[in-house]
Amino acid sequence: MVERGPEAEERQPEDAFTLADASVSSGEAEAAVRDLFGVEGQAQPLTSERDINFRIRARDGVQYILKIANSAEQAATIEFQNAALRRLETGAPDIPTPRLMRTREGGDWGRYDKRITRLLTWLEGPLMHERPRTRAMRCDLGRLHAGLHAALSGLSAPASAEPLLWDLQHTARLERLLPYIASDKRNLVQCALDRFNTRVAPVLSQLPKQVIHNDLNPHNVLVSESGEAVCGIIDFGDLVHAPRICDVAIAAAYHVRGTDNPFDDAADYVEAYHAVSPLSDEERHILTDLIVSRMAMSTLISTWRAGLHPDNSAYILRNAPSAWAGLEAIAPGDLRLEILS
Repeated sequence: MVERGPEAEERQPEDAFTLADASVSSGEAEAAVRDLFGVEGQAQPLTSERDINFRIRARDGVQYILKIANSAEQAATIEFQNAALRRLETGAPDIPTPRLMRTREGGDWGRYDKRITRLLTWLEGPLMHERPRTRAMRCDLGRLHAGLHAALSGLSAPASAEPLLWDLQHTARLERLLPYIASDKRNLVQCALDRFNTRVAPVLSQLPKQVIHNDLNPHNVLVSESGEAVCGIIDFGDLVHAPRICDVAIAAAYHVRGTDNPFDDAADYVEAYHAVSPLSDEERHILTDLIVSRMAMSTLISTWRAGLHPDNSAYILRNAPSAWAGLEAIAPGDLRLEILS
């Protein structure tokens, strides 16, 4: 059984992760998309971490995703995400990402029930987690990810942005969530946090930084029916300005296997990225420690949030089993992912 931490810690500054907004019905979503964007269609609710999302099927057959932001989200944060999407649309149209739709007044967003509301194009295709993993898929992801970084290079982040809970730069702050981890697994997560503090934190600020996706997990990557190619990158809700190696580590973490050779699959992705956008020796040196940090982060945040939002726990905990398996395979033996030069 998972042990609960002090009740006083259940309300933290990251309100967008702790506070649940009032629900929105499909009928209300249909009214919002009609009134704000002039689109008539049917709304189907989707699961999400902190936004309220709907798949919209317009009468003309075109599909969209309606995103109603958590009321705690800052306008500057949403505009930051919009700026990245616009940058990709104009500067890298070959990278398959959602496109922002204009409101009736010509803006990138409007307000529904005082909450920031956007409409984006829908990308069709199976998600990566729905198809068998292939080497071709992982290599394609590495190449596309390098191109995404090139396209986002030079984009600025808002100076007033609050720290994001999922930002690897701030891994050490999550130690306060350790009491939510079951006692028999707590030491494993503590070891991961210690690795971050001793190996990563002293050098991370010296590495190349830029705007990164920050959540390239298998639920945010669309692939071909055969699973041989990547055909879409979605959900830019966790964008941050951070060392690019953090983004590489995050993506790689979802290809680590809980086996005797845990890095075989992750190496396909990393080496494909490295072939397009070479990683420095300093970045390569801390890559494994950042992968472990992301796994620890996944277990900490998901366990904590599942307790806060039990009705959404299945979605919140969807990546936790693979994170635990990866930690158990890597951490005890301090294994390393070696990248070919």
